[in-house]
Amino acid sequence: MAFTICAFNHEEWARYKLADYGDFADMTSECNVGEDAFSGYGEWFYIPDDPLPNNDRVIYFGTWGNDNSPGASTYTHAEIFNMDDAADAAEYQKRVKHWESQPEWEEVEADTE
Repeated sequence: MAFTICAFNHEEWARYKLADYGDFADMTSECNVGEDAFSGYGEWFYIPDDPLPNNDRVIYFGTWGNDNSPGASTYTHAEIFNMDDAADAAEYQKRVKHWESQPEWEEVEADTE
């Protein structure tokens, strides 16, 4: 069964041999980006081409905004999938499609008043 780890839990992050945000920061994709009264906000994700050493697959993801920058440990997560389990492998493909189909900019309805 797939599970998610928060980078704030440094011990668990290290136990699963997950990459530090700085190792892939230049390869992330942003989505659902918007602007608010202070600055902006959005989500980011990174899906490595290669599996983890134990053949699990991982999707790194997180959020950023005026109160946190991309890669802040409390807002950085990794979803891990056991590729030896058919249900997990199917869920991984579903999650990849989900992330890759997210709009770059958040759709905001115009104020018509």
